[in-house]
Amino acid sequence: MTADITLYGYATSPFVRKVACYLYYKDLPFEFVGVSPVEPAETIGFTGGTQVPVLKIDDEWRTDSTPIGRWLEELYPGKSLLGASGTERETITKIDDWASNQFIPGMIFRSAVEAEMSDGFRKRAWRLAEIVSSGAEMPEYVRKAWPDILKSAPFIQNMVRQLDLSEPFLAMQQRLVMELAEHLGGGPFLGEIDLPSLADFAIYPQIMFPYQVGLINDLILLQHPTLGPWLQRVGESLPRNPWCVDDSFIVNDWPF
Repeated sequence: MTADITLYGYATSPFVRKVACYLYYKDLPFEFVGVSPVEPAETIGFTGGTQVPVLKIDDEWRTDSTPIGRWLEELYPGKSLLGASGTERETITKIDDWASNQFIPGMIFRSAVEAEMSDGFRKRAWRLAEIVSSGAEMPEYVRKAWPDILKSAPFIQNMVRQLDLSEPFLAMQQRLVMELAEHLGGGPFLGEIDLPSLADFAIYPQIMFPYQVGLINDLILLQHPTLGPWLQRVGESLPRNPWCVDDSFIVNDWPF
């Protein structure tokens, strides 16, 4: 019998997107349930907390994207997320840790915290609020306040405080892209591994989601000599819209 799999979260969460990619890659049918950031207990009260993502399989559930990946690997070992050997697993784990502690907070969360409250920033923030609200309706006053909420959210603030903020933001972005290319090496996938892994799905969604839903209109990394082809290869293992959003939100189709 097929298990009943449900993913709870916000489509705008980097860690929720990561888990969705695991499920799509492993060809596991699932239901996505949007969580209201105002009343999370309405949907994930059974966990006793507010953390997303939450993955529920039949009557069991887990939180935190990396432990969820390991859990899925135990239950559904086909199309492995953790490589074919102990060495590959160690490499994948190190890159995934780097993604969680450096790439995601440095490229995504720091940009939200330090961005000027410009018209462009407000427009992008309201676009994110629209996406969140499509999964779990939010009051209008919350959607309007989303630019300020992004900047002051405790989770985002805590992630950013773990970074070396003496490094200028632009320099950090450039360094992280260089380190990503180093992790790819000769490819074809991160860690120079032959198949996509948990590490690839930790980073790929954070690059492609903002482009596909129209938060940015140009994706410079597509022209990078090694990272561009890597994005193409990872994308070929996933559906064109793996973001748990309605197709109407997709502004830029993946350029296959």
